[in-house]
Amino acid sequence: MGILRGVSEAHPTARLIREFHEAQNRFYAGGDQEQVRAMLAEDVAWHVPGRSAIAGDYRGRDEVLRHFVARRELAHATFRIVVRDVLAEDDRAVIFAGGQVQRAGQTSAWETVAVFRIADDTIAECWVLPYDQYSFDEIWSRGARPR
Repeated sequence: MGILRGVSEAHPTARLIREFHEAQNRFYAGGDQEQVRAMLAEDVAWHVPGRSAIAGDYRGRDEVLRHFVARRELAHATFRIVVRDVLAEDDRAVIFAGGQVQRAGQTSAWETVAVFRIADDTIAECWVLPYDQYSFDEIWSRGARPR
């Protein structure tokens, strides 16, 4: 186990996390989900706090991918993630990231920290932690259909 380090592009976990977000951005823009799927553990868990249309605990690769599809649909394929920094070691990573969506000609943006657990070179779990939960919930509830 190594010491956490900032944006260590040489560390395999940092590369995995950056490549995952690049693949997610391609998917959110309307691309294929296979590259994203390949980076997720079969029993992956994804945790999104709050009361928005995307909040919840998602378990298993298929359910997590359906969650990603729901985010793409709610954002009308405009959702983008910008990874600002990565702290990584062999079995975990922390990222600082910004996100944005566009609706009706307006851009809504937020900042998050996400904590990832890595197992067998795949993403096994993620906890999304928005800086401003109320704003995040509002952004992700606009235009949402009732559940």
